[in-house]
Amino acid sequence: MNRERHDAMLDDVAVYALGAASPADARRVREHLAQCDDCRAEYAALRPAVGLVATSAEACESGQNGPHASALIKARLMRAVRGDAARSASARGAAIVWPAYLVAAACIAIALGTTVANISGGVRLKTAEAQLQTMQADLDADARRLDESRTTIADLTGADAKRYPVANGTIVARGEHIYLAMHDMPAPPKGRVYQAWTLPKGAKAMAPSVTFVPDAKGVAVVALPQDARATSVVAISVEPDGGSKAPTTKPIAVATLN
Repeated sequence: MNRERHDAMLDDVAVYALGAASPADARRVREHLAQCDDCRAEYAALRPAVGLVATSAEACESGQNGPHASALIKARLMRAVRGDAARSASARGAAIVWPAYLVAAACIAIALGTTVANISGGVRLKTAEAQLQTMQADLDADARRLDESRTTIADLTGADAKRYPVANGTIVARGEHIYLAMHDMPAPPKGRVYQAWTLPKGAKAMAPSVTFVPDAKGVAVVALPQDARATSVVAISVEPDGGSKAPTTKPIAVATLN
């Protein structure tokens, strides 16, 4: 066989390796492979790579594996290759040929698609990991809130808690904790909030504490961050939204802790 015919046969071997040869061409290639060491080596090099790339690309894209996935990617690939070859042949006015560079280019395209799919999979994995971290953070926050709620209930109901009745509620001190347990509180005027104040022992001026608004039923249970053991007075006033650095209205509730 001369060199030109042999090069053409190499092209046919590439198409056969891809699994896209017609039955007649496939039979002819198999007969040639039985006699030609060069083409047999070419087929041996092409066949595993084509099969592996086709299967991995389709598996990454659709989650499928095995021969079915390989067949799907080959069918799609060969539609594109046939279209390119047909357009090329039409322009030349010649019969359709299957140059090896088309097969190689198509395999490169599949490999790039596999890489993109793998990158996409990596992005999805990172997104899932971020979501898991967010969920874990939410669970940790819920656990902290539950623990705080248990502590609040224990403090409010504890037999050793000190209770100081005020208008519309009670100020409770237990250990280091201070709570405002309010009920039937009217909603503050628009643009206003309730603000708690504490007077540290030995101090002459009230220090600002948290602001709050009761719920629709006028109920508010508020934990103050100040230490009850270092606090002598607790008060509540109505202040501008966002709170004040010093009281701007007369307190509606005042309790002296002992």
